[in-house]
Amino acid sequence: MNIKKIGTIFWKTLLYTQRVLMIIAVVGTTLLVFVPLVSREMGRPFAGYEEYLLLFSFWMYMMGSSHGSYEKSQITADLMSRILKGKPRMILNLSATILTFVLGVVFMYWAWALVQWSLMTGAVSSIHKIPIVWGQFSIFAGLLISSIYNFVYMIRDIRDAFVRPVETQAIEEQEVMP
Repeated sequence: MNIKKIGTIFWKTLLYTQRVLMIIAVVGTTLLVFVPLVSREMGRPFAGYEEYLLLFSFWMYMMGSSHGSYEKSQITADLMSRILKGKPRMILNLSATILTFVLGVVFMYWAWALVQWSLMTGAVSSIHKIPIVWGQFSIFAGLLISSIYNFVYMIRDIRDAFVRPVETQAIEEQEVMP
């Protein structure tokens, strides 16, 4: 098996796992908003459902955020990249990608420290005794997945800026021409 096939399998597996986690989190969040409402109306309140809701919401948000990294669909203020063309645009995109990757790694380091702290303290929720680490681990997992995607995009931008600038410039010219 060659390296490209291994990379493709890894990429697809990561994306599939991420989407499954998002679906589970969205369904869980939806149920945890609906079921307590119904149970309260039936006279049997679901005490402490917020603890589960918080857990599912964390996973939903962090997997959605990392999926945004995969799609490159986060909100950006990239006015300059719309104005610039050619090499300056590639350098600007590369700078933004490098900065995004570096900051993601820093935040991932902090998230891992938070997970370690939570494991050491053994913190749990007050009613259902859910380990707090499960919600905090979603932060680390989301940042890890985002960093993987951002690393791949950073390598692609380095390649486009320095290794294949002629091909990239030809593609940009085709985008402008009808």
